Amino acid sequence: MKNSIANVDARRESIVSKLQQNEQMSVKNLAHEFAVSLVTIRRDLKVLQQMGQITWTHGRVQAVLQPDADELLNDKSSMNHIKDCIAKAEPEYIKENSTLFVNSSSLCWRMINQLAIKPLTIITNNLRVTECARHPETSIIMTGGEVRYPKESLVGTIAVQFLETMQSDYTLIGCDGISLDEGLTTHNIYESQVNSTMVQRTKQKVICVADYRKVGVSSNYHVADLDQIDVLITDTFANERVVRSLRKSGIEVIQVSV
Repeated sequence: MKNSIANVDARRESIVSKLQQNEQMSVKNLAHEFAVSLVTIRRDLKVLQQMGQITWTHGRVQAVLQPDADELLNDKSSMNHIKDCIAKAEPEYIKENSTLFVNSSSLCWRMINQLAIKPLTIITNNLRVTECARHPETSIIMTGGEVRYPKESLVGTIAVQFLETMQSDYTLIGCDGISLDEGLTTHNIYESQVNSTMVQRTKQKVICVADYRKVGVSSNYHVADLDQIDVLITDTFANERVVRSLRKSGIEVIQVSV
């Protein structure tokens, strides 16, 4: 009987864990270690390479040390390719001349670049917004506040109070986790306050963007409950069981191919 999706996912997670314990391994040794054929192990490795979790060259395989989620905005890694694919899906959901709240995640930074085809008002706590492409009629407003490094995000009382004076049509929000039990979460307490305010001050749709690593996991600080999230845009590597559950909860889940 063919392996279930859950079994395949579990094996692939075990492959990554094994590689993290070893500097590198051969394809043949991995097939022996997991008692599968060379065809099967190569299929697993191809997917893991696309997911940005391993490198595979001349029959030797090693795990990739994942960069921090908001580092290396311009590199050519598989992970950033996945983020770019997610970002390209975004403009379809945003109407011209809308007002947007956009938080400081690297994925949202990419989306601002993709939204350059439309005139918008973008209100953000992301200092890197000055590097983005934009429509000639787009207005960009920064929240003010304390600058937090290395993300170069604006946080604190000034940022929160500024956001409380206005409303947006849409919010684009990245996260460190989205799960059934904990909702939307982040690892940074300062950013959680700003992100929560953005969600609460949104009139139409809150659009969460997250690559597969964030789906089905939770982080330290709560941002929003699931019933406050309208759309999740992620990739096809996201856990299928979690995606189904999120859809059942009422969230429109869009999965983009990479």
